Amino acid sequence: MPKAYLTIDDGPSDKFESLVDFLSERQIPAVFFNRGDAMEANPDAVRYGIKKGYIMANHGYAHKRASQMSLREIQDDIVRAEKVLENIYWSCGEDRDGYYFRFPYMDRGMGPCFAEDINEEYAAAHVHLLSEGLGHVPAAPSKTMIEHKNKLQEFLRFMEFDALPVEGVTLPWFVKTQMGAAMDSLCTFSTSDWALSARHKGRRGFDSFDDLKRKIDRDPWLHDESSHHVILVHDQEEIHDITTGLIDYFCEIGFEFLDFGKNT
Repeated sequence: MPKAYLTIDDGPSDKFESLVDFLSERQIPAVFFNRGDAMEANPDAVRYGIKKGYIMANHGYAHKRASQMSLREIQDDIVRAEKVLENIYWSCGEDRDGYYFRFPYMDRGMGPCFAEDINEEYAAAHVHLLSEGLGHVPAAPSKTMIEHKNKLQEFLRFMEFDALPVEGVTLPWFVKTQMGAAMDSLCTFSTSDWALSARHKGRRGFDSFDDLKRKIDRDPWLHDESSHHVILVHDQEEIHDITTGLIDYFCEIGFEFLDFGKNT
């Protein structure tokens, strides 16, 4: 049976509580990486998720690309979102299970690149995830971008963020590259649910729900049962039914969703 961790970006949307209920009814654990501006606008939804036992995490405040921001701008953005999230947890009277952060667009400061100096053996997997999963056009990072990424990793350590506890992920292209040592939270598979929003539909090679199911079926790494996986979906009102349908599809084809930090 393939096993995976579920991560959810971009909330809280107007469908956030419905998504929480959907997962809770199926006893599916998840970490929600929430936008600071959206949490500030709808703190009650975040509290609802916390009370239901879900982990809420930092996805930056304004959802901007790190490679297009200065170091200070990114630092301020992360801190601002963290203050919003910390206040929500405090208002719930709940302790946080961990301090996790994911960059918007999974742009770690190097634009369309997870790590520099990837050997040929692992490059195909990185390109596949970046292009098909995240919609990037992979390109080699400049020296300035590499320095930017490194400074951001140092900042996340300074802020005492935690590495996402995804035990059992053994895919070599993940654990033997900088992805495995990252202070920010990455993934090993993106459902590309975002690609069926009105803004993107038909522009990324995906026109229907069935296209995304085929993407799951055909992924060259996702069905490796010797490794656990980290799956990315999104909390966006427009694609809510797509996202929940894909989660159900994972369950139908035998995936087990794991609790973070409690599996080997």
